[in-house]
Amino acid sequence: MRRPSLAVACSLLLVAPAAAEVKLPAFFSEGAILQRDREIPVWGTATAGAQVTVSLDGQTKAIQVAADGRWRVDLAPHKAGGPHVLRVTENSSAPVEIADVQFGEVWIASGQSNMHWTFSNDIRNKERELGAARDPLLRQFTVAKARAFVRKGEPNEPETDAAGKWYGASREGLLAGGEDGASALAYFFGRALRKELNVPVGIFNASVGGSAIEAWIPGGSLFNKMIHPLAPFAIRGVIWYQGEANIVAAGVGYVDLTQKQVAAWRALWNEGDFPYYYVQLAPFIHSTRPNSKAPWYALPAFWEAQTAIQRTVPNTGMVVVNDLVTDVTNIHPPNKQDVGLRLARLALAKDYGRTDVVYSGPMFREAKVTGDAIRVEFDHIHGGLASRDGKPLTHFLIAGDDKQFVPAEAVIDGAAVVVRSPAVGKPAAVRFAWIDTATPNLMNKEGLPANSFRSDAWPLDR
Repeated sequence: MRRPSLAVACSLLLVAPAAAEVKLPAFFSEGAILQRDREIPVWGTATAGAQVTVSLDGQTKAIQVAADGRWRVDLAPHKAGGPHVLRVTENSSAPVEIADVQFGEVWIASGQSNMHWTFSNDIRNKERELGAARDPLLRQFTVAKARAFVRKGEPNEPETDAAGKWYGASREGLLAGGEDGASALAYFFGRALRKELNVPVGIFNASVGGSAIEAWIPGGSLFNKMIHPLAPFAIRGVIWYQGEANIVAAGVGYVDLTQKQVAAWRALWNEGDFPYYYVQLAPFIHSTRPNSKAPWYALPAFWEAQTAIQRTVPNTGMVVVNDLVTDVTNIHPPNKQDVGLRLARLALAKDYGRTDVVYSGPMFREAKVTGDAIRVEFDHIHGGLASRDGKPLTHFLIAGDDKQFVPAEAVIDGAAVVVRSPAVGKPAAVRFAWIDTATPNLMNKEGLPANSFRSDAWPLDR
């Protein structure tokens, strides 16, 4: 075969398409959900000095790649809907085309095992839920955990990409990845938002079982490997379920650690005080477990610390789940449906303007001594206080100045609960649900449970 002339060879080189050098993080991929009504950062790497052009539904922006090979453009806000095609081109090379891009609501779901819990594990009505999952506009991107934990001596630098893939809500999508797949709780949270908002919903699942909150703060490995790569992807907010790994300290320092975590995440995104909604740990036998190092009061004190977070960290909210547990020996309650729904209620009320949504059960306001009784008043009683099972109220304790707490009778009196015991003639303090196995029956008439509390500030290590 005759070789082509030099001129012909040069012309072939000129017309042959160059291999695309432009690269995007894994979550800019087919099926991606982008946050509606917000500027949309799109970023990646390419040849230094080249021009990158990004196009999406009539918008086109170009930028020169920096010397370190990085580039970023910010697209204008876009209403919910799709599908669209995201096109990214370096110079005149063939574009990278990402199909089935939707605009909707984007949240990050993070924490330890109760957030990580997948449909490979014990989920209430699992087969029925998997069979009913048929929503291609509810999607989850599970951040790969392969490099989450860093061994001593290994590099622990912030990552810029996170392996994973967008999956729609189907039986196959929810089971993809097995025990490292979609979060069941994140799915139920997203399902509730989809039902009420009727827009696409995308959730980043960045959770690791057994992880302490310290690992999710800059300089711990999970922040660097699983959170840092996601920024500045536009999001609405964060849902968080973690704390079992920090119980031994009985809440000491947890508020400060959460303040650091939330401040760091918000600084990373630079989107202001986006919402951070979290789940209070469920009742569980901690102090009496074999080899447990937790004191008897560890979990109630931890609940107290979690309650304080929503008073000290802006734009946060807590879901109470002490009524959703049927087995206090199971640290992973299978009822993830109602937990997800309650998180969604928080978001609907606080972020989506749903004034008709009740998002909290009764929260302790103050206790007043009146003769031989203590009158306890609450916030978030809404339609009124009630007993869940119609029986006398449970899990109230009362004490005098001797600090010896005894079980007490508690009766609803309008918007308050009156607590007394014949064994305490001059009461000084009241506690409610102050034991790790507490599943009390006090709620508001909308069905949301009362939070644990104590009116005293006495030392607990008695």
